[in-house]
Amino acid sequence: MDYYAPHQGGVENVFEHVIEGLLQQGYTITLITSRFDPQLAKKETKGWLTIHRVWTGRISFFFACFSCGMKILRAHPEIQLIHASTYTSGIPASLLGGRFGKPRILTVHEIFGTLRKRFKPRYSRRLFQLFEWFTFQVRYEAYHCVSLYTLNSLRMYYWIPDQKLHLVYNGVDTEFWDAQRVSESERQAMRRHYWRGDAPVALYYGHAGISKGLDFLVEALPVLEEKFPEMHYVFNLIPSKRTATLKQRILESFSLEQAVSPARTVISWLPKEQLRVLVACSDVVIAPSLAEGFGSVHSEVCSMGKPLLTTQVAAIPEVVSGEVIFVSPASSDAIIEGFEKWRTGDFCSLQKKDFSREKSLAHILLLYSKFLKSQ
Repeated sequence: MDYYAPHQGGVENVFEHVIEGLLQQGYTITLITSRFDPQLAKKETKGWLTIHRVWTGRISFFFACFSCGMKILRAHPEIQLIHASTYTSGIPASLLGGRFGKPRILTVHEIFGTLRKRFKPRYSRRLFQLFEWFTFQVRYEAYHCVSLYTLNSLRMYYWIPDQKLHLVYNGVDTEFWDAQRVSESERQAMRRHYWRGDAPVALYYGHAGISKGLDFLVEALPVLEEKFPEMHYVFNLIPSKRTATLKQRILESFSLEQAVSPARTVISWLPKEQLRVLVACSDVVIAPSLAEGFGSVHSEVCSMGKPLLTTQVAAIPEVVSGEVIFVSPASSDAIIEGFEKWRTGDFCSLQKKDFSREKSLAHILLLYSKFLKSQ
């Protein structure tokens, strides 16, 4: 996997639970992931889980993942199955499986295809498209698709045969993402720490990548503050190359050394327990994605029972429930109109959806058993 805990993200949370479940079922697991923090150990053993952390950059991880996998498979011929996750680890996993005769499963989180035209400059776009194309030309015995959108994208873009496609939605920790688990004292402490008084709060949290649509929200901020001066806007961003630039844009009319502005707060990488309190304190969450293979933020917000302003693209309609305001993607004007709908209570009320972690794990175990029995 490209990243794993303690790195924060929806994929990491999903697979941390899957790995915990597999360990409880008696599996022995060796994990190769990136050493995104130099303070982390290169090798760590936790019971029947061994974690190897190799290089951080995408290109260096690609080659280091393959090299580390070669050493592990030579030393442990008893390994029966290779499970990889898009994107960087997919190709090394396929090559290793072919070299050592192991079945390979690829979890596909998202397919961009020609959507990269909206996200990347011309030449880097072609490079990323070529890499994605090649990822789905090498061999895997099965593809674990996290949404029907992702599954159909593999059908249409890359002609993957149906017998190799398996739909298993990501599991959502609904027990954790429950507003009832946040006390009033926690809410008050969060409000006192990060923003003014009892102002209504609009929250964005998660990755700052171009595909998340954050740029259009930032573009809409001046108009939103003029139309809704009572609002406070909070951003909790997972650190990335774009985070510093976006923070500057968000706070550009204020001192950039201040983490808190009169109407805007920017936080970096709030711990999961505090993030739950932040979501519970918010009045509306904005997630204007341009593409989404599943939508971890979206599913968490809906589990918390919070109004969600989002787009009706990719897998998002499969995932969201409760009070939802759909807006057109890639449009700051649409976000502003969506806020006006939220203020007037003009929601879509969607039926609650169940993404049980136990059900997700059971389906993955069933998928594993198909290949383990055949050996």
